Amino acid sequence: MSVLRTVLRWCAEQGIIEHCPQFPKLPPAHYEHFIPPTTSELAALLAVSPAHLVRVILLGAQLGVRVGPSELLKLTWADIDFDNAVARVQAAKKRPQQPWREVPIRASLLTQMEEWAREDSLAGIEHIVHYRGKPIKSIQTSWANALKAAGITRRIRPYDLRHAFGTEAIAAGVDVGTVAQLMGHDPKMLLEHYQHVADKQKRVAVEALPD
Repeated sequence: MSVLRTVLRWCAEQGIIEHCPQFPKLPPAHYEHFIPPTTSELAALLAVSPAHLVRVILLGAQLGVRVGPSELLKLTWADIDFDNAVARVQAAKKRPQQPWREVPIRASLLTQMEEWAREDSLAGIEHIVHYRGKPIKSIQTSWANALKAAGITRRIRPYDLRHAFGTEAIAAGVDVGTVAQLMGHDPKMLLEHYQHVADKQKRVAVEALPD
């Protein structure tokens, strides 16, 4: 809105428009807080999920990518650098200033992904998340079925796998700036989403000071 006001003010000064309209003051953005899945809930989901959903759960919770067609579902094996243990994630369209980012792959996940890659290579499959060899655009049905089969009744969205990544990383003591870079997030927005977790880190920081 500030950019729009600047543009309109310039237009008024140049005589392109008669006057610059007045804008009301907008309230600050409000971000809804969701409780991410716990490790026990993730384990329950993994136990009942089909193969393609297992990949979604592990990659979403371990890489922090956006769970959907903008990032995770368009990942291909060409985006994985096994030698350097990193995933090159093509960023969502809403972040044109950062077209891609590299996310390190932890050792245990790398071993699993190498096994998946060998299976898919034999079948000539390009996308990491696929159903019978074909890329998919939505996991809503399989996700709902998995929640039901796992006996999970509270609302958990596929996107909350990404929130689990951010929550666990911050809770483990990783600084917000690093977590924001890994997730392709704006640090300010990250603080809005994960303030409840960051508060614990603030307490740890204060208690660490000398008497």
